[in-house]
Amino acid sequence: MATTTTTLDTDSRVHLFDILSTLAPPQNSWSAHALKIRCVLNYKRIPYTQSFISYPDIAPLLKDRLGLPPNASGGIPHTLPAIIHRPSVTSNPHGAVSDSLPIALHLDSAFPDPPLFPSGHASYALYLAVERILAGFESGYRPFIVPRVAEKLDPRGQAYFVETRSKALGRPLADVRPKPHETERINQLWAGIEKEALTLISMLKGREGEKDGVFFEGDRPGFADILVACHLAFIERFDKELFGRIVALKDGELKELYKAAVPWLEGQGEDRQLGVEEGIPS
Repeated sequence: MATTTTTLDTDSRVHLFDILSTLAPPQNSWSAHALKIRCVLNYKRIPYTQSFISYPDIAPLLKDRLGLPPNASGGIPHTLPAIIHRPSVTSNPHGAVSDSLPIALHLDSAFPDPPLFPSGHASYALYLAVERILAGFESGYRPFIVPRVAEKLDPRGQAYFVETRSKALGRPLADVRPKPHETERINQLWAGIEKEALTLISMLKGREGEKDGVFFEGDRPGFADILVACHLAFIERFDKELFGRIVALKDGELKELYKAAVPWLEGQGEDRQLGVEEGIPS
């Protein structure tokens, strides 16, 4: 993809910061959190540019160069996604915002059509409920997926990821993924995944015979659907067998949701590299 020469000072497009990997386009975006914003941009058909940042460069970019505060959601203080959009962001001198929910809410305000919350407050309540269910879903799949992430990162990112995640987990990252002979642990993790997935499926099905469409609100997609699709994409990027097992549950409701979201998950902005000439301090 060609690299633009327009500067951020004169570019009205949103700029998306995503995490660098060795995955090939259009599946080069893999983080569930970064995918949320990619989906929002593509779903709303917002013109955007993009750059992919190696893990050890993320905190210096966000904290030192863009002056962004730590994520309010806790955990790792400075993570991607982040965006720059000087025409609409006034809370930061560089027009920057980080953390997926604040970014999504900002984009929904700045670009309201189509809405991320089609039924207003009820859709936001739906999003909160789905997010809570996905927390349990994620705790089941992460031991299978996270150790494999390092395999698809650039060399600097791989070294950083292995070191920081091993330290956070209190053991080598390679030991986190269940071994084939650990059947009891594998079954326990799968039981947790299946329990939460079946709840999501029941919500997607709705009351028998009274719901059309593959989304939670029928034929009207929203942020709750995007959340589920992004978690499924994260799994699919690193463990296609586990992904296949999940989307095969019941009548394939999760598979249909995922298929509908693929254009949003895989859409690409225009690549660009940012530096001092873009108005971002070094």
